[in-house]
Amino acid sequence: MADTRLRVLRDGEIEVLLDLLDGWPFPDGQRGRNFFRRYIELDPAFEPRNVWVAEQGGELVSCVQIFPRRVRIGGEALPMGGIGSVFTRPDHRRQGVAGALLERVIDAMRERGMVLSYLLAERLRWYGQYGYRPWSRGWRTLHWPGVGGSLAGGARRYDPAADAGVLKRLWGVYAGGAAGAPLDGIVDRGSPEDWRSSFQLAGTPEEDIWIAEGSSRRTAYLRVADFNGRLRALEWGREADGAPGLSELLAAAMAGRRVESIRMPLIRDAALEGLLAAAGTRIDTRPAWNEVPPDATPPATWMVRSLDDDALARRLGTANVGDLLARFLPPQRFAFWEADRF
Repeated sequence: MADTRLRVLRDGEIEVLLDLLDGWPFPDGQRGRNFFRRYIELDPAFEPRNVWVAEQGGELVSCVQIFPRRVRIGGEALPMGGIGSVFTRPDHRRQGVAGALLERVIDAMRERGMVLSYLLAERLRWYGQYGYRPWSRGWRTLHWPGVGGSLAGGARRYDPAADAGVLKRLWGVYAGGAAGAPLDGIVDRGSPEDWRSSFQLAGTPEEDIWIAEGSSRRTAYLRVADFNGRLRALEWGREADGAPGLSELLAAAMAGRRVESIRMPLIRDAALEGLLAAAGTRIDTRPAWNEVPPDATPPATWMVRSLDDDALARRLGTANVGDLLARFLPPQRFAFWEADRF
């Protein structure tokens, strides 16, 4: 570590960074540089200072990228630093390089006024050394045998021309509590750039977007994508009375892909769940990090940490007393759309 320099990425070093990330092994054989390029070229918040690198002997050996976002908690949009593109060359691992770099990145986020940080990881114990706590509760798989027939009458595919503004409106209604409680923890989308990044950065294949058309208005939407033959719900939104329409969209999405199951984020919606149960579906919930055997690899889990408790308390309009995250963002209420993954 004595000859290691921690610094931000310089202008003109993007291809060098991608050379480093090309060492990331992907099981499907895709190139790391191609996968990670979009997090540089398509992230509207990207700037070189978002990437921190460790340099040894004139070579980049480790990197961490900050994804500046705002997340909704307690009615406030709080500045958050997402962590991603974490990679260290194999010949420089177990030398403290990645840990030192992450500690410097945490300081940098704090210096930039970010009060929270999120990351998605399986190495829960390692990130736990740096203040991150497992926070998400896994996901569910909805099984709906026999659903692959004709499409429901009120379901149709999204039309960008006819449905301009519909997704944003329904997203806001649902985030605000249409299912019974506000969705605390989700990335705030206050600008067109925020919406664009949700379509470009989540690592998703081509999406299907479905709209539920009521008698006089659109009541729900659903975004899905196929990952290696497994259908996933990336995000949805609905009006307060839109649970029937959303149920129809789930059926339509599965029928459209000729599958009988779909993976869904663990975001509670009692009205939707009641309709699905009445339709004869089965929902399997993936065990959370604290529900797997000690020797098992935990599922990929969202981890959260406060970067500045005093600043967080001021933003939330409360005293800095006790565990602020547990009070304002308890794990059982933590919500995060897969469409916002970084």
